Amino acid sequence: MTSKTLVINLGLGAVILALGAGTYLSATAASSATPAAAARTVAVSKATIASVATATGNVAPATTTVVNAQNCTGPIVSVSAALGQQVAAGQQLLSIDPTNAQNALNVAQAQLDSVSAQANQQQVSAAGQVSSASQSLANAQQSASLDTSQQAAAVAAAQKAVDADNAAVAAAPGQPVPNPKPANWADPVVSAQNQLAKDQSALSQAQNQAASTQLKDKQQVSSAATTLGNAQNARAAAGGTNITSAQLAVETAKTNLAACTLNSPVAGTITAVSATVGALTGSSGAGSAGSASAGSAGSTGASGSAAGSGSAAASVTSSSSGGGLVTISDTAHLQVVAGFSESDVTSMKPDQTAQFTFPALTQDASAAPVTGKVVSIAQTSSTTNGVVTYPVTVSIDNPPAALRLGQSASITVTTATADSALVVPSLAVTTSGTRQTVNVVKDGTTTAKQVTTGISASGRTQILTGLSEGDQIQLPAISGTLDTGTASTSGNGFGGAGFGGGNRSGGTRNGG
Repeated sequence: MTSKTLVINLGLGAVILALGAGTYLSATAASSATPAAAARTVAVSKATIASVATATGNVAPATTTVVNAQNCTGPIVSVSAALGQQVAAGQQLLSIDPTNAQNALNVAQAQLDSVSAQANQQQVSAAGQVSSASQSLANAQQSASLDTSQQAAAVAAAQKAVDADNAAVAAAPGQPVPNPKPANWADPVVSAQNQLAKDQSALSQAQNQAASTQLKDKQQVSSAATTLGNAQNARAAAGGTNITSAQLAVETAKTNLAACTLNSPVAGTITAVSATVGALTGSSGAGSAGSASAGSAGSTGASGSAAGSGSAAASVTSSSSGGGLVTISDTAHLQVVAGFSESDVTSMKPDQTAQFTFPALTQDASAAPVTGKVVSIAQTSSTTNGVVTYPVTVSIDNPPAALRLGQSASITVTTATADSALVVPSLAVTTSGTRQTVNVVKDGTTTAKQVTTGISASGRTQILTGLSEGDQIQLPAISGTLDTGTASTSGNGFGGAGFGGGNRSGGTRNGG
């Protein structure tokens, strides 16, 4: 090797050594700048913890009533209802020209009068038939009684003759026989027997005649009784069905006439008015007053031509009965229907408490919170973009005065609470299948203890079994460059986990 080559090699070696030393010093400095992760412990403490479910929706009345024209047809002559107006039950909303309804009532009343007159005539005729049938029955009964008496006397007389003949037959053998016998002499025994035979035949005839007469009289009495019953039924039904039908028609016509003045069926706030003076009602079929889903409103249909009696003008607006002439909302009872996730709904039930916030309203810090209760939970779900939710209706107990229908509302429903519960940071709980454990530090030794958990909310978990208040538990190590909280190695709070005494965050409350 030449001296020149040796010098070059020595120079390269010095450079390599310098680079290696620099790398080592840099690594050492970096290692010194990043402290080792510190093990953290917190004490198990007691606090109040609450699990909540949240959703958003819009303010709506609990009930909305849509008022239609019912069965009064004609042009609207006056409208007293106005948007935003507070109305009481029975207060007039509008009136419709009653001409058509009054004409219908007049026709129904005339029909009732005619039917009533016919019914009266039928009643008189039926009464005469009943009287005649009653007399016929009385005659038949009297005739039957007389026949019975006469036939009984005839049978008795025939029986008396037979009895005498029997006595003569018995006495005949004791009579002396004359000697010599006269030419006209008859044997008394034979004569008595012949007379007995004749009288027995007469008795049979009398008995048969009595039976025949009795049957004939019985049939006549029965027939007369049937005739009387039919006459009485005819008198009871005379005109009854027709009168009832005509009376119902009159009552219906009166109801329709009264419906020409539309009154509010409920108390509330008018939230929609589609009725206008001159518009025809009933042109698309008669409607009725009833409840509708929250948010429904009346509407005004397209214009059309109208002609004939009752028309206000040649071309008028026709009010749609489908949307209602006036919509009344129960603004004294407000609610929100919001979609809650399927996981939240499993722990929700009616009467659970809820709290509201309204993004459009300025919240007064000194004002009482707006609260409510869960009213109902739908049994069927809706899916949007793969997310399954269930509509839940929540009432508003104390709505702010400035709250309006349709405004957005955020709802927080408390689904479960636990007072003075043992709580630990949720990150301290390790789950493996159905087994849950927490690392407990005692006398410098760490032991995994199996626990049973309850409510989990806002990073905290309730411990039901396995731990005691004051137990020191180990939290997962967090790098010092990433841990922005204040770690506590032996304090009673949750330190860097963000669980200080008296803190309230989201749906959880820590009371100690």
